[in-house]
Amino acid sequence: MTAAILSSDSRASAATGVAAHQRTKAFRKILAYAALWIAFVWAVFPFYWMIATSLRAKDEIFQRPPSLVPHTVTIQNYIDLLVGAQFWRFAMNSLLLTASVTLVSVLISVTAGYAMARHRFKGSVVLPLFMLYGQMFPPVLLLIPFYAQLRLLGWLDSLWGLIPVYLSYMLPLCVWLMRGFFSQVPHSLEDAARMDGCTRWQAFWKVILPMAKPGIVAVATWVMIHSWNEFLYASTFILSEKNRTLPLGLSGLIGQYTTDWGVLMAGGVITALPILLVFFFLQKHLVSGVGGGAVKG
Repeated sequence: MTAAILSSDSRASAATGVAAHQRTKAFRKILAYAALWIAFVWAVFPFYWMIATSLRAKDEIFQRPPSLVPHTVTIQNYIDLLVGAQFWRFAMNSLLLTASVTLVSVLISVTAGYAMARHRFKGSVVLPLFMLYGQMFPPVLLLIPFYAQLRLLGWLDSLWGLIPVYLSYMLPLCVWLMRGFFSQVPHSLEDAARMDGCTRWQAFWKVILPMAKPGIVAVATWVMIHSWNEFLYASTFILSEKNRTLPLGLSGLIGQYTTDWGVLMAGGVITALPILLVFFFLQKHLVSGVGGGAVKG
């Protein structure tokens, strides 16, 4: 009789413990989802507010208290922004600069990364680390040296002068990533292509390069995003209005006494849209590229 009672008590205690564990697990799950939703709202709300402000009428922007949803949706801010010829000039400057820096970065990082991954030379181990350590220095630390060099070369207030400046702090990480990707490609594939009659260049072009496509996409996307959004160097080295990039041109909409917030937010939306589209379509390659290139090599 006593044994039966003890057995019944133990089963009840076990059932109570299981129920308590399930409640604790469910509570932790709820907390995790709540934290994720809070983080999501915290990250997305500034973008929502920028879009909502760009669609508000000018008198509604300064309404107190502000409303989360615009009472009257209008595209007049976008019309005012796009009608001005300066916006298109700024956009073309940013497009030219971004395309040039991205193309040069991809070409140099692919060739340099392949050379570092495939060839052993004096300093082949130290050189990649030395290049990566260069990323530790903040960009503002190089403002004065860059300014002195560009002034000496006569490249101040020139979009072409920004290209070597951007490359100086983008290339080290790009070369590091491509070196990691090429290190993952087995040497046997290249050797087999050479045995089939391919030259080293043909083996690289037809066999090695296609396998490094995620890395190339990751490097190109990273350089594109940073070149398109860069403000510090552009605001320091670009002096005339005709050579301004989009971030620098949009900053000119902020006046000393008044600011057209509707037009400014419309410019922010249009400036962010190309990068969002690029990231949306290439995010798979970007994540795998950064992960694969950073872990290996």
